[in-house]
Amino acid sequence: MWVFSALAALGMMSAGQVRGADSPTIHRDANGDLTVDPNSPVIPRLKVEAVTAQARPQDIDAPGQVVAEPARSINLLAPLTGRIARLDVAPGDAVRRGQLLALIASGDMAQACTDEEKARSALALAEKQFKRGQSVLGVGGAAVKDLESSRAAYEQAQAEYQRTTERLAALGQDDSTASGSQTGCFIPLVAPIDGVIGTVATAVGTNVTDPTAVLMTLVDTSKVWIVGDVAEDQSPLLHAGMEAHATLPAVPDVVLGGALGGLPPTIQGDTRRLGVHFEVANPSGVLRPGMYAHVTIAVPRPPEIIVPQTALLMNNDATTVFVEVRPNVFRRRVVDIVYDDGADSHVLDGLSVGERVVTQGAVLLNDD
Repeated sequence: MWVFSALAALGMMSAGQVRGADSPTIHRDANGDLTVDPNSPVIPRLKVEAVTAQARPQDIDAPGQVVAEPARSINLLAPLTGRIARLDVAPGDAVRRGQLLALIASGDMAQACTDEEKARSALALAEKQFKRGQSVLGVGGAAVKDLESSRAAYEQAQAEYQRTTERLAALGQDDSTASGSQTGCFIPLVAPIDGVIGTVATAVGTNVTDPTAVLMTLVDTSKVWIVGDVAEDQSPLLHAGMEAHATLPAVPDVVLGGALGGLPPTIQGDTRRLGVHFEVANPSGVLRPGMYAHVTIAVPRPPEIIVPQTALLMNNDATTVFVEVRPNVFRRRVVDIVYDDGADSHVLDGLSVGERVVTQGAVLLNDD
């Protein structure tokens, strides 16, 4: 097709103009090289360019989807068994870090609160006795051993009080609890991060008998992952840091981009695909986990020798080009090519970078 296009482009030459080795302005020597007279009308019609090598990335296409970043998707569980006494959120609610989500009434929590109150009272009494002992010893009214005994009791009370407060802190009762006194002696379930309530699997009055049961999920979608499933035979081409892009049917005007994160060590057994991901910001929340995406990953390739298809001529079932070996002297060269979509072709063999090739008007030298 490109040969006929070239002929058509040169169709304005008058019928009296001659070309090829039969022309008096083009001569063939013993080696088969064609020498064109500098004054020949062919010269202005020839465009000669140096061969270059270009690094063109190979695009890998893969189906994908938007997913919540694992570190930003949290399952909330009860630390102890008990009963849901209060529930303040529903699916879709936006919450802030430290916000109270629910209260759980628990016998174990009540025991922990009682232990803390006893330890606080014991600590206050031990501290008072220790200070009294110091005062009495100062005026010579008590033995040193009595002061040491009160000191030991005071230190033991401090340790017990610390143990009970740490126990309460582990159950969510500490000074950082946002709702403060509203929690009473209940287990407060608070939001560990900013996010949106995804699911709620409980209700007021429900007995929590399994501490491993998920009560609700909390998802932070300010940043999400675009996950692409790459075919197994293409997975060896990938490594972390490669540039990737994605488009979403649900948001057609947006093109998302980023660098691939760390690659999973295994192929998915059921699909024979490798799940790769890159992170994107989602401040407006328009990207929702589960949305379908089309992922494209640019895989660098070694530089390739590229020539325009207008330089190619057929000669005895072989693809050839004309190489300028000296000024105005051209030699036919057989090349091995791969036809690409577009105006260029990839040369596998027959040309080197820097050689000068006739890219336009080569048909005027085509005498065979």
